[in-house]
Amino acid sequence: MEEQAKPRVNGATIAKFVGKRVTIVGRYVSSERGGHTLLLETSDKQQLRANLPSPPLELPSAFVEVVGKVEHNCQLAVERLVNFGNDFDLDTYNEAIQFLNNCPVAFPDS
Repeated sequence: MEEQAKPRVNGATIAKFVGKRVTIVGRYVSSERGGHTLLLETSDKQQLRANLPSPPLELPSAFVEVVGKVEHNCQLAVERLVNFGNDFDLDTYNEAIQFLNNCPVAFPDS
């Protein structure tokens, strides 16, 4: 079975993908709801809530990648959380996201 593409998004583009699976990288800010929700700062400096099915066993690193389904309130229902460590260039990453989301061949509409 072929895995569905998960477009890479930032805070400005996430609303275009409500109901779809996406990938987003951000800076971990804090946890809420007993660790079930992570507050992230996206690569374009917007705030995003990522809702986990259960709290992680350890605190996330400074930068994380989240794969999940975009909910109607532009929050993410997390399917996978990957620690990216404490040294990641979000500004360069955001430039790449802007390029990819302006390139229709990268993520054609389904």
